[in-house]
Amino acid sequence: MASGAEATITNELSGDRSYKTKGKQMGHYRRPQAPKKEYKREVIKYDNLNEGDFEMIATTFYGLEDVLAAELRKLGAKNIDIANRAVSFYGDKGFMYKANLCLRTALRILKPIRRFYIQEQEEYYKFIRGMEWEKLIELDDTFVVDSVVNTHFFNHTQFVSQVTKDGIVDRFNEKFQVRPSVDKEHPTLRINVHIFRHDVTISLDSSDIILHKRGYRSEVNTAPLKESLAAGIILLSDWERHIPMIDGMTGSGTFAIEAAMIANKIPAGYFRKEFGFMKWKDWDSDLYDTIFESMVSKISEEQPKITAIELNAKTAKIAKTNVENAKVEDVVTVVNQDFFDFVPEKPRGVLFLNPPYGERMGETGEKPEVDDDMIAFYKKIGDKLKKDFKGFSVWIITANMEAAKFIGLRPSRKITLFNSQLECKLLKFEMYEGTKRTHKFENKAEDEGLEFEKKAEDKEIESEKKENISEKKVVEKKSVIKGLEFRKKKEEDSTNDE
Repeated sequence: MASGAEATITNELSGDRSYKTKGKQMGHYRRPQAPKKEYKREVIKYDNLNEGDFEMIATTFYGLEDVLAAELRKLGAKNIDIANRAVSFYGDKGFMYKANLCLRTALRILKPIRRFYIQEQEEYYKFIRGMEWEKLIELDDTFVVDSVVNTHFFNHTQFVSQVTKDGIVDRFNEKFQVRPSVDKEHPTLRINVHIFRHDVTISLDSSDIILHKRGYRSEVNTAPLKESLAAGIILLSDWERHIPMIDGMTGSGTFAIEAAMIANKIPAGYFRKEFGFMKWKDWDSDLYDTIFESMVSKISEEQPKITAIELNAKTAKIAKTNVENAKVEDVVTVVNQDFFDFVPEKPRGVLFLNPPYGERMGETGEKPEVDDDMIAFYKKIGDKLKKDFKGFSVWIITANMEAAKFIGLRPSRKITLFNSQLECKLLKFEMYEGTKRTHKFENKAEDEGLEFEKKAEDKEIESEKKENISEKKVVEKKSVIKGLEFRKKKEEDSTNDE
């Protein structure tokens, strides 16, 4: 990336591809409805990756934007601005390296290099062809294009990626009679295109391989929880390193490993062998080494107590291997046992559960089915929590809210998250020790009793205001309300059942 280079896009750009015609043939082209207007085409600057601060965009899962912003703030980012599934910020080249290495909830770190406004498909191609791509990649380099599109000009992301690729290739063919190749797996340069209505942002993806791929997993089980999502849930929770932490249905060990890395301040990208920016023209290995060594020097020798429980022996072995790969076997204990047979040693701690969602669990976005087995399973979770996890804070992520109702506990918090395309709820339950303040909803009769109780309490509060009776008398009056008696009886019955 040469410094000081500038180029101006002009109206005289021409191309040998007609995307009005090609788009119609492919079934993608739609004539824009917005009236045409004049606008100024800005100057492209390619040198802002080399010195000074520049804008970056960190993408993340829906629901983790505030967590990511807090991470960036702690890391030293400037001008932080939260968007949907993304956080923009400013920093220099060294900070870009540090963000990729350290951010736990980010998925990609994008570097915008060009923004422009389009009014038709053909115009987009001309803009792309007019950019000085030769300042970013060599003739023997490779590239790939990722696209995110929400506009009436294009209705398919793959078509946008194809048009972008054609614009880049045509520029090289025109200037050098040679063109760089496309490599979808290991490109020299990963280009990100974002189109929203008329506004286009062209960015360089400094991460290349998505950041939730930490590098410590040698194997995974079916539908594993993404590392960035697991880290975000832990950061959302009230867990602190001195409090025992249990990953009750660990799978490949994601919750436990991410918690250990957070507790020991191990950078999220510590085990990665490569980032996208390492293949850029302005790659500064000495600067990266300095940043890497600085972050590694902060790794602590804390000894939090983390237990990972897995019923399946083969999956438990995978979890143990991943724990060893992450070099946290000194703080994470993998137990091959049924969660429902496990009894915690300490009367206080934090429990994380990622239970099965149902037969349709996956990344399709479909709602999971609820059958008798799933209902029984979630009810069993609730019974286990009431029996053996008093004094714990419990966090459960699930996409099956119908089944989650049968846990029989009222969550103190509900947070919407997305695991890939699957909408999930993160539920927090406070398991109070020695009390029944967990508000059980086990059947319709109890719901009616609690509703009766609420109305009775509201009526008594209003009466208190009018009669100005003493606090002692209020307590005495409330104790005879039928709704409270109903609840007390139900709780006694539940205790006997246990």
